[in-house]
Amino acid sequence: MKITLIITSVLSCIVVSGCGGRMGHTPDRAFVNPSSLGTHKGISEGQGMLYTLRGGTIDMAHVRGTADQTKKAYDRAYNCIVDGRRSFTVSPAWERITNKVTFDYPADWGRTPEAERQKIAHAIAIKVAPVVGYNSTLMHEMLTWKGAKFFLIEPEFKSSFSWEDLYCHAVGCWVAVDAINAGGDFNTAFTRLLNQELKRLGVVSKSKAKQITESVRGKWYTSASLYMRNMDSYLDDDISPCIVPGYTTEPPISYPLPNLDGIEQYGIGVTYTIRSLFLENETLKRIAGTSDDLQPLKDFKPIMQNIQAEAKQKHTELIIHK
Repeated sequence: MKITLIITSVLSCIVVSGCGGRMGHTPDRAFVNPSSLGTHKGISEGQGMLYTLRGGTIDMAHVRGTADQTKKAYDRAYNCIVDGRRSFTVSPAWERITNKVTFDYPADWGRTPEAERQKIAHAIAIKVAPVVGYNSTLMHEMLTWKGAKFFLIEPEFKSSFSWEDLYCHAVGCWVAVDAINAGGDFNTAFTRLLNQELKRLGVVSKSKAKQITESVRGKWYTSASLYMRNMDSYLDDDISPCIVPGYTTEPPISYPLPNLDGIEQYGIGVTYTIRSLFLENETLKRIAGTSDDLQPLKDFKPIMQNIQAEAKQKHTELIIHK
């Protein structure tokens, strides 16, 4: 019994999605005080779980990992466009997922003044960045749902699409966008803006977070299983949180699903694809009806429809967030 508990505890710490080497957690443990979060990517950077009244559970590893992936995608997209290069790739740390973005330039792009190229590059990169940052993490959830083992220990299906994952990824990518637009040092801006966002979401103390989470023990989770799952992606235009009932009368705060709407005005075509070395990548392609690399903005909707239908049909013990 003690061995089982130790293994469960360890696994809860290594189940992580694109978190740049940070250790994620299942949403029912490892709570921390909001005052202990420190500076993003600094020696004081804090990890662990929070609870917010209007955003539900927040896993700082998932938030920070998605933010870093978003910033990396922005930097590479911006430099690629300014230099007039055809494409760039970006991959999450420790994962076998590759995002590729390809640009089609107008014939006179090389004669465009540098200041104008920089302006257009920012406008396009700031749209591309959250699309890549968010969908890269969503790909992880899809792969693990279908059986991929990122850590080669046991199927990560046990925590795939856990109730906080997608929402934390949305928090990370959108706060990163705000930090990029703020200018200056990214880590400093992200730290400040994340603290502001957590306050807006209604973050509570460590003890309150434990109390709130404990109130759904046996319904949302047990010591061995997670029942509440959030698959709220590409089925609507936004990502909404799982809120533990009975602790606030304020409405939940949702985030828009990142997209490339309006990017055509800049005269540069953008194609975004994603692929993985896991065998489950082929499963996802079959569901989407394509033999080519997946295009998230087109192919992820039918995949998410398939996954949600499968969850309802094959895993009737799960609670699927709406």
